[in-house]
Amino acid sequence: MKKIALTLAVLVVVVMGGIAALLATINPNQFKPLLVEQVKKQTGYDMVIGGDIAWQFWPSLGFSIEDVAIKNRPGFDEPDLMRLSQARLSVDVLPLMSQTLQIGEITLQDPHVFIQTLSNGESNLIATSPTAEPQAEPAPQSGTSADSTSTEAKAWNVSLQGLSVANASVVVKDDQAGTMTALRDVDLEVGNLATDVWTPLSLSLRGEQNDARVELEGQGELKLASDLIQSQMRKLALTLSAEQGALTLEQANLTLDRLALGEAAQLGFNINAQTADIDVESSGQAQVTIATTQDKITVQGLDMLTTVSGEPIPNQSLSQALAADIVFDINQQTLTVSELISRLNDDDVVVDGKVAVKLTEIPQVRFALNTNHIDLDTLIPTDNAAPNQSANDSESGSNDKSSPSTQAAPLSKEEPDLSVLKTLDIAGSLAMKGLTVSNVTLGQTRATVAIDRGKVDVSELTTQAYEGSVVVQGMLDATQTPARYQVSKKARGIQVLPLLEDAAQVDLLEGKGNVDINVQGKGLSPYALRQAIQGSVAIFFEDGAINGINLAQMLREAKATLKGESAAAANEVRKTDFSALTASFTLGNGMARTTDLLLEAPALRVRSDGQTDLLQETLDFNVYTSVVETSKGQGGKDIDELRDVTIPVTVAGTWQSPSYKLDIKQLLSSNNALEEKARKEAQRGLKKLLGDKADDDKVKETADKLLNLFQ
Repeated sequence: MKKIALTLAVLVVVVMGGIAALLATINPNQFKPLLVEQVKKQTGYDMVIGGDIAWQFWPSLGFSIEDVAIKNRPGFDEPDLMRLSQARLSVDVLPLMSQTLQIGEITLQDPHVFIQTLSNGESNLIATSPTAEPQAEPAPQSGTSADSTSTEAKAWNVSLQGLSVANASVVVKDDQAGTMTALRDVDLEVGNLATDVWTPLSLSLRGEQNDARVELEGQGELKLASDLIQSQMRKLALTLSAEQGALTLEQANLTLDRLALGEAAQLGFNINAQTADIDVESSGQAQVTIATTQDKITVQGLDMLTTVSGEPIPNQSLSQALAADIVFDINQQTLTVSELISRLNDDDVVVDGKVAVKLTEIPQVRFALNTNHIDLDTLIPTDNAAPNQSANDSESGSNDKSSPSTQAAPLSKEEPDLSVLKTLDIAGSLAMKGLTVSNVTLGQTRATVAIDRGKVDVSELTTQAYEGSVVVQGMLDATQTPARYQVSKKARGIQVLPLLEDAAQVDLLEGKGNVDINVQGKGLSPYALRQAIQGSVAIFFEDGAINGINLAQMLREAKATLKGESAAAANEVRKTDFSALTASFTLGNGMARTTDLLLEAPALRVRSDGQTDLLQETLDFNVYTSVVETSKGQGGKDIDELRDVTIPVTVAGTWQSPSYKLDIKQLLSSNNALEEKARKEAQRGLKKLLGDKADDDKVKETADKLLNLFQ
């Protein structure tokens, strides 16, 4: 055996020596023309080798080549499709005898690739037709020989000692799309690429696309498997920074302790980004698993905290804590978020529930969410709240027209852009424990909403508010221009005064009320919402009061006028109590009209008809007040003498500055008893003034003339 081994060793030495002698005597640069010719024949590209080709024969067999370029055809921005300054490759010789191919480290220095698509669609990746003659495929070997060759090929073990790429770059330019994407300063280091061996790897690069810039650094360990999909990674760490316009990703760090099919990996991340005036910080962790079947990605225990700060942010800072479990089904293209809990500013806004998304041409989003009581006024404070104005502070009985400062401002006719609704497919339910917005507070609220490619359907919206309840149904069709809408609303048992005080800072009306609204229209601009709205509004209020007008006091003033007396100065609050107030309004052509407004007060009955201009915000109502038989209640016995008398009052002015006027002419012309009484009072006054000189017929004639002044 020793002799055989010695003989083999000598043989190997002789062979190696022969190879070394051969390599030493043959100049590899002699093969440059052959290489250039073969590349041209096989690909159609011109290759230029500007440097030397050198052999390496100890301790491994290899070669190196320098200054190589694959040339572009004329007309492209860069002369080279591909180039590198140096490439090295080696193969260990002795392992070849045991059917092992051990490739040494492959080194690529300054490799550069330039890909361009011209405006006419021509690409430098499509070369001219190669000139090589087509060669007949070799005849297949006999079945036994083919099987033997296949068996031998499978028996070979291949390993790569390492890969080193330094200062690489890739540029992809598309003149048709007007874009350019580039990777620069690419450095890649990979250790021993043998199967079932952990090997280190590192990567760094700079990237750019038009005005966007990115930098990436990463390192970790890789273990290859015979089946590449079963390969694993561990100790993965990535650092990313980017910039585009005013947005800067200062730094994003991601760590992953392990990445392998079917095994849970611990993911950690933190992000620091900023715009011109907003800073964003986010950090979190989760457990990520990729199914062995490669069809599902599961994220469990996501725990994430995000802080947004800056001058434009309400209170200059917002924080959100998010926890959830997420499952992405690759085959079904569905994303399911369960165990969702989101906390904004600790507990200012707490949302829990689930969300499901199906990735289609228009993603389908389905949700079922619950919230705590949300106070938007605290989250988004405003400083432009109108001061509280009591109805008793406004001037009543004024005949002046509204000043220019109280005239309604012109309404915009510009329709809102609802095109985004056409890109949505969302449906779900939202349950809120309460909501405060614009100083209006709602209680338990539940909504069922669907948005389907531009059509919005609110099938149910119920809320508790101001000791009552509100039910709303509605639809919006944004597929038409202008958009069309329809709304039905029923409010029951609402305390009106606190609602008006909260919503509009006025105390015009008190009482408990019911409201039915059924409206429809087209157009959502401020102008169209008033001009094109059609429908009806019905109200019923009980046990309340109208502030700003005291009908009983006006009746006393009317009584004094009839007697020729001046009304005593009254310090009473301008307020009219009522047991019931009902009315129905018809909306159309920018007007709201009523013919059946009725107010039932303790000693009074008030009916009204008229209209308000929704565009000009003006009032034009006639109010008729009658004294009922009882003398109890507001006004008392002072107005008993006006029983069965109708007192007309004209309401005019604007919404911001209404005016009230007692119509003396109509008062006298519509009440015969009052007219006769006024005539007698005038006659008595004239007699008193003229004494015995006054003739009864002349006094009567003069009294008639005085009365005619009011008609």
